[in-house]
Amino acid sequence: MNNKKTFLSLIIGLSLISQSIVPALAQSTSTVTSTEQPGNYNLGASRLIQNVNNMASRAAAISQNRLNSIIARANSMIATRVTALQALSTRVENDPRLTTDEKTSLTTDIQNQISSLQTLKTKIDADTDATIALADTKQIITNYYIFAVYEPKTDMLIVLNNLKTVVIQLQAMVPQLQNLITTYGQGKNTTQLQALVTDINTQLGTINTSLNNDITTIEGVSISSESTAKATFTQVRSDVSTTIRTGMDKIRSDIIAMRPLFKELIFPSATQNNSSSSAMMPVRPGTSMSNNAVNPATSSSAPVSNSINP
Repeated sequence: MNNKKTFLSLIIGLSLISQSIVPALAQSTSTVTSTEQPGNYNLGASRLIQNVNNMASRAAAISQNRLNSIIARANSMIATRVTALQALSTRVENDPRLTTDEKTSLTTDIQNQISSLQTLKTKIDADTDATIALADTKQIITNYYIFAVYEPKTDMLIVLNNLKTVVIQLQAMVPQLQNLITTYGQGKNTTQLQALVTDINTQLGTINTSLNNDITTIEGVSISSESTAKATFTQVRSDVSTTIRTGMDKIRSDIIAMRPLFKELIFPSATQNNSSSSAMMPVRPGTSMSNNAVNPATSSSAPVSNSINP
C-alpha cells in the first residue's frame, strides 16, 4: 500500500515538472529561430562570409583603380619626355654648324633614350601589382633625368660642337691671313700684323684645348646622377664664359686691329702721299725751282720793270 502511494506521488511530481519545462523550451526555440532564416541554423556564419567577400571585392577594386592611375600617370610622363626628345632630335638635324658625325652621334644617343623609355612603358603597362608599377614609374625620374640632366647635356654638346666648328673655320683662315701679310708686306714693316696673327693662333689653341676637354667631360655625364651632372654643367659654363668667350673676343679685336694695318700696306697714309707729291712737283719751263718757290713781289732779286717809263 505504501508502495502504491509512493509511485503515485512520483508520477504527480514528474507531471508538474514537465509542465514547467515545456513552456521554457518553447520560448527558447522561438528565440533561436527568430534570428535565422527558416531551416538555417548557422548562427550568422553565412552573413560573415558574405561581408568578407564584399570587403575583398572592394579592396580589389581600389587596388585596380590605383594600379590604373599609376599606369596612366607613367604613360603621361613618358609621352612628355619622348616628345621633348623628338624635338631635340629635330634641332640637332637642323643645326647647320654640326658636322655629319656630330649629328649622327647625338641623334643616335637621343633615339636610344627614346627606345629605353618605350621599353619601360611596355613593362609598366604589363604590371599587375600597384607596388611594382609604382617602383617602375619612379625609374622614369631616377634613371632618366631627361629635363634635369639629359636635355641640358645635349644642349651643351650642341653649343660646344658649334664653337668647335667656328674654331676650325678660323684655323683655316689663319694661313690666308699669313698669305696676305706675305703678299702685301714685301719690303715693309709687318711686325704688328705678324704679332696679331701669332696671337690669333695662340687664342685658337687655348680655346680648342678647352673645348675638347669640355666635350669629353659632358659626354661622360650620367643621366642618372643629377647632383654630379649639375656640378659638371656649372664648370663647363664657367669655361665657356671665361676661357672660350675671352679668347673669341680677343680674336675679334685682333682681326679688327689688322684692318687698318693692311690698309696702311696697300694705301700709304695721307702724310706720306703729301710728302711724295711735294717732292715730285713739276717745274715750269724757263724757270728754276728757286724762282718758282719765291714770290716775285717780295723778292729783292726780282728785276725792275721799265714798262711804266716808255
